[in-house]
Amino acid sequence: MPEEQALPAKKKNQAEEIDKLIDYLKTGGSLGLEIEKKFEEMPEKYSAIFVTRQEKNKLVIANLIKNFCKKGLPGIFVTMNKSAEDLLKMAEENRVMCGNMAIIDTVSKKESAPLKKSERVAYVDSPQDLTEIETEISEFMGKMPPGPKFFILDSVSTMLVYNTEKTVEKFVHRLGERLRASDFKAVFVVMDGTRPEIMNVLSQFCDKVIKPNPVIISQT
Repeated sequence: MPEEQALPAKKKNQAEEIDKLIDYLKTGGSLGLEIEKKFEEMPEKYSAIFVTRQEKNKLVIANLIKNFCKKGLPGIFVTMNKSAEDLLKMAEENRVMCGNMAIIDTVSKKESAPLKKSERVAYVDSPQDLTEIETEISEFMGKMPPGPKFFILDSVSTMLVYNTEKTVEKFVHRLGERLRASDFKAVFVVMDGTRPEIMNVLSQFCDKVIKPNPVIISQT
C-alpha cells in the first residue's frame, strides 16, 4: 500500500521537473549554457564577434546580458535595433537582472519616441552618429569602477546600413582596442549572412569569432 500511495507523488514530481525543463528551454536555457561555455574559454579581457541568425537575436541578446550580469559585472550596452525601454522589458521577460548595465540608445530619437531620462541611459540621434556613440561610451566608461566589465553592441549589421564598410570596420577596431585595454569583455553582435569580405576584416580586429550552435526551443 505505501508503494501505491507513493507512485502518484513520484509521477507528479516527474511532471513538475519536465515542466521546469520545458520552461527553462523556452527562455533560452540551452543557448545560455552554450554561450557560457564559449565565454569560459576566453581570456580575462577580449574583443569578440558573436554571429547569430535574425530569428534568434532576441534570445542571444538576453543570454549575453545574463551571462555577464549574473556574475555581477557592470557593463555598457549599445542598442542599434530597439529602444532602451524595449531592451529592459526584454531582459525582464527573460528573467535577466541587469541593474549595473548602462545603455546607449540609438533608436528612440530617430523614431521620435518619448525619452525617459535616466542616469543609466544615454540617447544618440541615430546609428550613423558614431562620434556621439563613442562619446557616450567614454562617458560611461569613466564612471565605472576598476576591474572586469562587459560591453555589448547588438548589431554591427545595422551599423553597416547607416555607415560605409570602412567606417564601421575602423570603429570596431578602434573601440575594441580601447575596451580591451580598459578590462572590458567586449562583444560585437553580427547577423549571419554578413558578407564574407566584411567578416574577414572584422575578425582580424577581434580575438575570436563566436558562432554557437545550440538546440533552442523558440519562444512563443
